[in-house]
Amino acid sequence: MKILAIDTSSFPASAAIADDDVILGESIIRNKRKHSQNIMVMTERLFDDLELDISDIDIFAVTVGPGSFTGLRIGIATVRAFAQAAGKKCIGVNTLEGLAYNLAGSGAVAVPLLDARSDEVFAAAYAFMGTETAEIQPPCVMRISECVERFGTEGVIYTGDGALKNAAYIKESGGIIAPCSHSEVRASSVAALAAAKAARGEAAEYGSIRPLYLRRSQAEREYEKKQSRNG
Repeated sequence: MKILAIDTSSFPASAAIADDDVILGESIIRNKRKHSQNIMVMTERLFDDLELDISDIDIFAVTVGPGSFTGLRIGIATVRAFAQAAGKKCIGVNTLEGLAYNLAGSGAVAVPLLDARSDEVFAAAYAFMGTETAEIQPPCVMRISECVERFGTEGVIYTGDGALKNAAYIKESGGIIAPCSHSEVRASSVAALAAAKAARGEAAEYGSIRPLYLRRSQAEREYEKKQSRNG
């Protein structure tokens, strides 16, 4: 079973093609170009390098959030278009679970953190049984102090750009932070999770994939503040 997985939920964009448990190819790009430009170039290059066509893909997977509002919309729209064109099904993967999967097999509880701005992080917590994930804390929004207080530091590894941004606080509290190589969402991890979901029969029609927003966009929040001041 071949899976094309993409992630555009944060600043880096990544794409990977997997065949069952084997990653055939993966690309990660971090630059100032828009994800809408990057992701198409990346996937086309993967197809060319692997001598594959969109019709060879069995499942299309994408991170659905939390993350950048614009990035999530781009990723989901891209996968929907691919799946519709190929007549295949999709799988949505929680961004934080995809990030946590980088630490599968570590023996630690993974606490993935994404920078949510306004001194907050998108956070969750996962344990692993082999490569199977078990959700301890569903995705939520909290301050870093609340996060460290809730999850502690013993047997825990923090990961993600939210962890790197708050590295000083986490380390001062006795916490461990995953290296940069494990602190970004990788499409290969998304593909692995999608394969497990597909085996459980969780693949769905392209129109059913929806973004996971844990809060309203910054524009909506600013508009609400403006309205309250004027009211």
